[in-house]
Amino acid sequence: MGSGGWLKGFFKTAAATIVYAAVHSFFASRTAKETVGRTLGVRHRNGAYRSFYLLQSAGTMLILIGYVRRQPGRLIVNARGLASVPFRLIQLAGICWAAAAAYEVGFREILGVRPLISLLRGAETILPEPEAQGPNLQGTEMGVRGPFRLSRHPLNLAPLPVLWFNPRVSTNLLAYNVISTVYLVLGSINEERRLEARYGQAYRDYQQSAVPFYLLKWR
Repeated sequence: MGSGGWLKGFFKTAAATIVYAAVHSFFASRTAKETVGRTLGVRHRNGAYRSFYLLQSAGTMLILIGYVRRQPGRLIVNARGLASVPFRLIQLAGICWAAAAAYEVGFREILGVRPLISLLRGAETILPEPEAQGPNLQGTEMGVRGPFRLSRHPLNLAPLPVLWFNPRVSTNLLAYNVISTVYLVLGSINEERRLEARYGQAYRDYQQSAVPFYLLKWR
């Protein structure tokens, strides 16, 4: 395949990933949440929005994957057999890191289980899901444990080893990885603002600690 073919696929994949990120960001925005609250009521918004958000994220991701697979591309890396083992181990480490970070935030909160169960049980008052995925407040300080001791945004860092250490990388996957990495960093910057607005001085103290913003700092 000539360079024109895979270049076309590269840029179309990048554009489609940007569209996916824009949709993902819109539904995560305060504007979208407030609109649903005004339309369906705060109780239903608090109870079901997180579940809806995860479902639409999965659905639009499937659409993106189907679209990208139809684009022309060129294979860059193709590690097979034993050569693929180091790649898979690093990917597994990223998945374990994500699970550990999600545990600290709370699986029931991240998956929207707690508010959805409250809605189904007919609770009159339902607390919304956290505005951002960070450590929980312990008294007047942030309860910093696990991966949050090494990065302030471990859940946004976790996808990087999974994305970049795939044993089989095409030009289309490269385009997706580049856009996704930029999106994860920008999302972490936005998450910083939301967490600071939510926790105030406690989170500012966490920002000023030795824990890096995003990438790990090895000593």
